[in-house]
Amino acid sequence: MQESTPIRPRDQLLRDSFTPAEAILFGVILIMASIVNWLGDPRSLWLLGSLLIIGCLTPLVLKTHEHTHPFFVDLLWPKFWLCSAPAWILALQFVLGLTQNPLNSVTIDNNLYHTLAPISLWRPISAVDNTAWLTTFAYCGTYLMATSLYIVPKSRAFFERLFPWLCLGAVLVGVFGYIQKGLGLTKPLFTPGTGANDFFAFFPYDGHWAAFASLWCCACIAMSLLTTRYEDNPGFINSTGPWYLTGGTLLGTTGFLVKAPLPAAILLLTLSAMLLIVAVEFIANPKDPHHRSIATCSGLTACLSFAGGIFRIFQDQAVTDNASALRMAAIDMFKDSPVFGWGIDSYERLLPFYSNDMLLGQRSERAASDWLHLLAELGLIGFIVILFFLTAFIVRYLRDARNVRLTNHLLIGCSSVLLLALCDSPFMAPAVLFSFFVIFFSSLRWAEVSRNQVDEVDAARPRLVTPESQRRVPFYNQPYNEKEK
Repeated sequence: MQESTPIRPRDQLLRDSFTPAEAILFGVILIMASIVNWLGDPRSLWLLGSLLIIGCLTPLVLKTHEHTHPFFVDLLWPKFWLCSAPAWILALQFVLGLTQNPLNSVTIDNNLYHTLAPISLWRPISAVDNTAWLTTFAYCGTYLMATSLYIVPKSRAFFERLFPWLCLGAVLVGVFGYIQKGLGLTKPLFTPGTGANDFFAFFPYDGHWAAFASLWCCACIAMSLLTTRYEDNPGFINSTGPWYLTGGTLLGTTGFLVKAPLPAAILLLTLSAMLLIVAVEFIANPKDPHHRSIATCSGLTACLSFAGGIFRIFQDQAVTDNASALRMAAIDMFKDSPVFGWGIDSYERLLPFYSNDMLLGQRSERAASDWLHLLAELGLIGFIVILFFLTAFIVRYLRDARNVRLTNHLLIGCSSVLLLALCDSPFMAPAVLFSFFVIFFSSLRWAEVSRNQVDEVDAARPRLVTPESQRRVPFYNQPYNEKEK
């Protein structure tokens, strides 16, 4: 339980009312979500520039939080510097890499050619220094603002107000995708697209949409299950739960329209797992008058989604050979620069030096695997930093707060995207990166505020009362019997 004793209405109002910092963070997150959801082009200068500018507001949010929070926040800045360490390390690696560019230019018969010069393995490298800075700092700014969700909210009420809007925004994008497919549009809006027909909604590549939909499918269904655990729940049918469940199902079933086989399979299997959880929850909750029909419908849809996911896994893939060649090129790049990699956005520039004949004349920005792409561009240092912090957050959650169901359900979506990153490039899309960290840090913060007293979440917890045996001055700790005279 969140509180060991019944909370008074005055204290509950203090706990659940927005502080100025929470109000600012609430608005900023909604603005960022609108930008990344509707401007789907991963390399849009407007999109990256907006994320960079908004990310720079993080110190303002935290400083406002420090001065306006009603409780102790002794751990505010230590927690911020610890959580934000990956962004600072990767930004520093990029800046130091500007001192070593492996590409040299040679002009022959008025034609410009690039050659690969010898490099020092023990210094960071940056093969792209004119455009990579915007991508680097925009992604770092997005991460920094997302970490505020792990620091600023003081109660679950913040997320209970934020997630309905975020889920609604994601579902509306999905509905637009259905309409887009029905109208037969030839390219997504607000972006020139890739020239291929594998797009969905505002995402030029529907594999990115599959990752985005996996995250918000889990979020919607997790919020649907949360409504069944409220003490004043009027019954599932009469609550907002069916709306969340419908939205999550709409997002998940877009997997039947996604052309990329493996992303579609992971999306459908994620939907199947979440609907199976819904079915089990209602089977175990016979108090709801409609529990049988809800469990039956969820179970049947889960089976259909599971069958579709298995079919897409074994579907013939025409691009398998190209994807394998791209991954092998990333492995070869990593072998030549294993410590610091070649720098952000260097894969596309160096691919002609490492591609085989199958990729002759083709350009690709990603290695068809985000994990291999990170190894090629950031090396072991960057890869270990990212992996270590993700693992540390999860280990801390498992150690300190077990069986927080909403957190577990949200982390299922994060896990599906990390699994997809083995065979695709979901984190190339700013919408996926933003959604991943918003859901990841929100789920962890939810667990903290659910398992701790509201005024102790960010306090250093000093011993304010000395044991009686160690006190020199008498201390009265009994109820006062006050009488009016």
